[in-house]
Amino acid sequence: MPHLKVYHPMPRFPALSLSGSVCELRCQHCTATYLAGMMPVTTPEMLLAAGRRLQERGALGALLSGGSTREGAILSLKPMLAAIRRLKAETGLLFNLHPGLLDESTAAMLAGAIDFASLEIPSTETVQRVFGLQATTDDYRATYVHLRGAGIPVIPHITVYDGSEAALLEGITSPETVVVIVFSPTPGTPMAATPPPSPETVDKVFRQVRTLFPEAELALGCMRPRGVEIRVALEMAALKAGATRIELPARATLEAARALGYAIIPFDTCCALPRQFEPQLMSPQSP
Repeated sequence: MPHLKVYHPMPRFPALSLSGSVCELRCQHCTATYLAGMMPVTTPEMLLAAGRRLQERGALGALLSGGSTREGAILSLKPMLAAIRRLKAETGLLFNLHPGLLDESTAAMLAGAIDFASLEIPSTETVQRVFGLQATTDDYRATYVHLRGAGIPVIPHITVYDGSEAALLEGITSPETVVVIVFSPTPGTPMAATPPPSPETVDKVFRQVRTLFPEAELALGCMRPRGVEIRVALEMAALKAGATRIELPARATLEAARALGYAIIPFDTCCALPRQFEPQLMSPQSP
């Protein structure tokens, strides 16, 4: 029987912003919009207090994210590192990091503090036109290498825009899981009127990634269009093209998956979770 893993991060694996609502980069597709949905922890003391409260309430871990510097690194990461280490020692919480760009020495500093990293690998055009960075795809691939070299499991993410994105993963060391997210026009941003990719385009990318990495798990991530019709169409396209993981699936998608013979396995975390941590983050409740 095929299995579909489904992921619901809240409330046991929330997102924390190390920079609060501040982002120096303010990319064209976001302009810091999504930071508003994260818990602000802008000082080591705030992070420690928030982490302790989360543990008391039954949390299993957290995503550490935040705004970017003008150079594409995550704001406030290095000043918060000692607090992250302390919180991990005190609570045992698992930490997933949105790293942005980083060098080899910074990656080495993260070892032992960060359990896994969710790294987007964008096209050079996206980096320069949408992010506003004078960087390239190769810079993000180098970050992937640095994190893996530090012993940190890295889950590469690609964002579907035009269907060419699978090629961004060519040449990287085979990942355990690849997360595919889908550009979603966000109100109030410069790209609000840009149309999202079609389900057929998403299908194409999933199949190409499967060809590149036959043994990898493929996930449809949380960042994707949420309109009623397109949501289910995207999820079903991903499922039929080989997705083994979906974060926050629609009820209709779950019903269709069960009708196709899938066994549903729920997790209280994000879809980038490495398999080594699955036993401790499996949900006791069926979706």
